[in-house]
Amino acid sequence: MIRILEYAWILCLLVKMTHAGELVLTHLDVGAAEDFDAFQGSFSTLPAGWAVSKDAACVMLEGDPDFRGCSTGGVVTGGCYAWQVGPGNYALGCQPTEDKFTPGLFAVVASNATGAAVRHLSVGYDILFLNNADRESRLDLEVSDDGTNFNRIAETSFVTPAAREGSAPWRTCARATRVRIARLVAPGERIWIRWHSADAGGSGARDEYGIDRVLVTPHGPDGLVGTLR
Repeated sequence: MIRILEYAWILCLLVKMTHAGELVLTHLDVGAAEDFDAFQGSFSTLPAGWAVSKDAACVMLEGDPDFRGCSTGGVVTGGCYAWQVGPGNYALGCQPTEDKFTPGLFAVVASNATGAAVRHLSVGYDILFLNNADRESRLDLEVSDDGTNFNRIAETSFVTPAAREGSAPWRTCARATRVRIARLVAPGERIWIRWHSADAGGSGARDEYGIDRVLVTPHGPDGLVGTLR
């Protein structure tokens, strides 16, 4: 069943990326950034190369009613939202429920247009969360060099607090990692990056959360870091 779902994810993701393009890595050691400030909680405003899955099996497409638009938080309806966390500042996020984003995925396909082989990948991003519920939610970064076998980067794992805050504000937790890919990714090839969401404990309603200020930087063969796969 896991393999069937994985293939379903790949098929749907390829359809989505053909429509939307890719995140293009143009130079070694130069990051490609996404701040989601143009995202308005709809399929049509997803940045190039990005996709969302509310069930970790297939991506959400045009017309999916679970694209819920923009919100400052405090919603009860599950789905994908553009969280407005400040004036003109939006994040790609979700309100998880029993049947949405437990598990789910945010994902991007990056193409190597550097003209050189890529062996290392740096990924930095902010996690935005609104701790207004008692259930813990987990967000993990995963990376793949083939779109099928994903490696979870343990040091990036994040879990929202169990006990809710009164009048909870949006809070930010920064994450950054550098991964050594097991093989050289040649010019024109792709790297898959995704954030896997799931329940992590507790009961009742779930916190709202998302990602912002993503920076993906390709590097050449030199360096010493953890190995992918």
